[in-house]
Amino acid sequence: MSLLSLLLPMLRVYYAGLAVILHQLRRRLRSRCPPTPVFPTQNGKVAIVTGGARGIGYHTVKHLARLGMHVIIAGNNEREGQEAVRKIKEETLTGKVEFLYCDLASMKSIRHFVQQFRAKNCPVHVLVNNAGVMLVPERQTEDGFEEHFGLNYLGHFLLTNLLLDTLKQSGTHSHCARIVTVSSATHYVGKLHLDDLQSRCSYSPHGAYAQSKLALVLFTYRLQHLLTANGSHVTANVVDPGVVNTELYKHVFWVVKVVKWMTAWLFFKTPEEGASTTIYAAISPEMEGVGGCYLYNEERTKSADVAYDEELQRRLWTESCKMVGISDESSRAP
Repeated sequence: MSLLSLLLPMLRVYYAGLAVILHQLRRRLRSRCPPTPVFPTQNGKVAIVTGGARGIGYHTVKHLARLGMHVIIAGNNEREGQEAVRKIKEETLTGKVEFLYCDLASMKSIRHFVQQFRAKNCPVHVLVNNAGVMLVPERQTEDGFEEHFGLNYLGHFLLTNLLLDTLKQSGTHSHCARIVTVSSATHYVGKLHLDDLQSRCSYSPHGAYAQSKLALVLFTYRLQHLLTANGSHVTANVVDPGVVNTELYKHVFWVVKVVKWMTAWLFFKTPEEGASTTIYAAISPEMEGVGGCYLYNEERTKSADVAYDEELQRRLWTESCKMVGISDESSRAP
């Protein structure tokens, strides 16, 4: 592997991150803290949030639970998940939260999670695809997929498809069920290699991470196209939380760790701030019936040009179906 093939993706990712950080700083300096939006209560509704035990996911769960929603945390750490449930119940007092084990790096675990959820015979009004890994060293999931692509993207692709029937049954003409997927600004510099989605030819943790985040945007747009074509009362949107001070940065270059440690209080969003766009997409009345959007700071924003390539969206979807072992229903759609 050439040094250039490692350096270019890394420079692109850090460039994208720096651009977002500067934008966040300008926004913070320009205005006082905006008032916390007031959303309608969500009594009787059910949400599933992957990676809801920490960071952005934790604050998403807490906010939804506080509004009366029954929230299921899907995570791969039982102890951490149960502790998050305890804390959220303690803080919200009336919050209905529970934990179900789901390892997104295992197709078997995802299928078992869906079986457990279906056994509850309850609807799902909001699915938040939030969990992810970032810049991990080269390694594979239980099913042999490169970890960024396998966990960040394919795990959520399978989970969403397995829950799609329940989401369709839960949505109504006046209140659509919602799928919210968390991507990042790194998708702008991502390259999708359909002939090497597993990054086997030349592995770069930065390139693999950016590719997984671009795949999530392409997936969301294709999913919304299919939902619209089927007349389903379900919407799919993708959100960009910004650069957030979470635990995802443990694999970054050591210099970046030092800089983050010194400046995160000023430049980075807090996890609570990072969750705001996810929450907005999940429950805001302004997003009722609206799908196929890329949202940043609670506003519709243009994603990378390549993400709008419908042929690329179709090809990725078809290849993803093969990888996770489900039938490609989209082949009958326009």
